[in-house]
Amino acid sequence: MEILNRRLLGAVTIRLLILPALLCLSGCDYLNFWERQKILENSFQNKPRLEILRELSPESCLAIAGKLVLNRAFDGPLLVVAVSDRYQTREIVASRNLSPPLLYYSLFLPEGNYDLYFFADLNRDGFFAGDELVGRTKSGHSIAMTEKNAEDNTLVIGPEIQIDVDHPTTSDLPVHARVMVQSNKYESLDDDFFDPHYGTMGLYRPTEFMAHTQGAFFQLEDYDRNKTMIIFVHGVEGTPRDWKYFVDGLDRKRFQPWFFYYPSGLPLERLGNFLAYYIINMDKTPGYGINRLVIVAHSMGGLVARSAIDRLCRDGKPSYLKMSISLSSPYGGVEAARAGLQTAPVMVSSWCDVATDSPFLENIYRTALPKDLPFHLFFGYRNRSGESSDGTITLRSQLDTRIQMEAIRIYGYDTTHVGILNDESVRRAFYGILETAAP
Repeated sequence: MEILNRRLLGAVTIRLLILPALLCLSGCDYLNFWERQKILENSFQNKPRLEILRELSPESCLAIAGKLVLNRAFDGPLLVVAVSDRYQTREIVASRNLSPPLLYYSLFLPEGNYDLYFFADLNRDGFFAGDELVGRTKSGHSIAMTEKNAEDNTLVIGPEIQIDVDHPTTSDLPVHARVMVQSNKYESLDDDFFDPHYGTMGLYRPTEFMAHTQGAFFQLEDYDRNKTMIIFVHGVEGTPRDWKYFVDGLDRKRFQPWFFYYPSGLPLERLGNFLAYYIINMDKTPGYGINRLVIVAHSMGGLVARSAIDRLCRDGKPSYLKMSISLSSPYGGVEAARAGLQTAPVMVSSWCDVATDSPFLENIYRTALPKDLPFHLFFGYRNRSGESSDGTITLRSQLDTRIQMEAIRIYGYDTTHVGILNDESVRRAFYGILETAAP
């Protein structure tokens, strides 16, 4: 309940100048978000459950991740289920399908104490069942999910879990869940998996988005560490499909595109930490390892990438990190978002972070980018309204003095905020820059 007391729902009056601005951003999506938050708040007050709190306050959730140790090779997926007694006895708070290779588990949960259960579809009927329990946390040793126990206030390192697929037991949980075999490799960015409506879902309904993606890193081909790895980071309400024009002309013999597909409504520092953890984990995972990495980001993704780089370079720049590139990012913040903090009935967490002079923006400039990390800054300036902007982000924000000082080169184009991702001259310049990080 203490989280709800800090929320803005119903606590402020809508001012006529701000609500229309928010509606212009996403139309009816904001109104639906506002109404949904009120419904969730009422549901939680009437009958508290962590499952509801997870949807209501995803910005307050933490990630947990740990290693899996299998008794033998197993090519089927697993289901991990998080259970808590905080509000209801044996409440199933969240679950997630884990696809091969079964090396790690992870979940996104509100603060609390949890037991984890792991199920396998041993009879191959397409469902996980309660009598197919193959692993769990030790009885009486619940995991404490608190910010105090979390690295960077983001990630709780969970215990190593032993998985025994040869000796299943029966659980008292009412588990009957359909198997979802989720791949992290897709043939094309035109796949429905990357449809733009999922970007809107990620902004307003992060937990539903994560149920869709079941992960955050995606690729178009098998991993080849001999190629330069490029991680593309989309912007607010975006998906990896936003990068299609850049990827279509990429020299795939030397460069390999990967995509950080994330819910853009979460706090930006946590998203940056998630990105950094994925990169660090991939470099340490058997069969992977990173030789050369370039991080490319658009719009708000530039702030996520900047935060991730700060985390990656905390103990010195990794030798594999070769370059960072951003396009049309609000490095100086968004003034409308700052006004919305005082006037809107409810705010998405990422909007709070992009607000001009936000604590997040102040924090990312406390540590300079490593001097041996080339950073290229692209901006657009086409706007029919006459304001100095790309139609979405002001030039003052795109070219914040603090970020200009970190760029080795700045590129300006007569294009819009979205148009910069579909501009041939921008793409040619981008490919030229990549040559310095080619194998």
